[in-house]
Amino acid sequence: GPCLVWVMEIRNPLTVTPRTPEVFFSGTIHGDERVGPTSVVEFATALLQGYRDGHRWARRIVDTRRLTLVPCGNAYGYYHNTRTELGIDPNRDFAWDQTATFCMKTVAARSINEVYRSHVFQLSATFHGGDNLVAYPWGDNLHCDNPNYYG
Repeated sequence: GPCLVWVMEIRNPLTVTPRTPEVFFSGTIHGDERVGPTSVVEFATALLQGYRDGHRWARRIVDTRRLTLVPCGNAYGYYHNTRTELGIDPNRDFAWDQTATFCMKTVAARSINEVYRSHVFQLSATFHGGDNLVAYPWGDNLHCDNPNYYG
């Protein structure tokens, strides 16, 4: 069956307050997009080593942010080198633009959904293999009918 989904948090418990900005990093939602998990783990490693070694950039990030990282949301797909989790695309398995009975069937989607239910992220980044872009807020214009939404 599906694999465990690991969630990491990087923060300084001495400086975190209820007003500390929260940032989410997702390594992979599609198991065959291999760059994401490595990128998230390497980022965490560099950040923690930089903090340990006293680098100002790392100290600023850790001391002023609460980072939540899911290196491999679709662990099953990653292990089997397939886009889906047991035949379901986790990126299309969220409660958006569909009825409740047709979503949250994958461990990946449920895991990421639970992380979001526990946080109010001001920024999130997700890695998709094969793309060279930064997209906000949805990456396309199909999700909002208001012509002023995109500024």
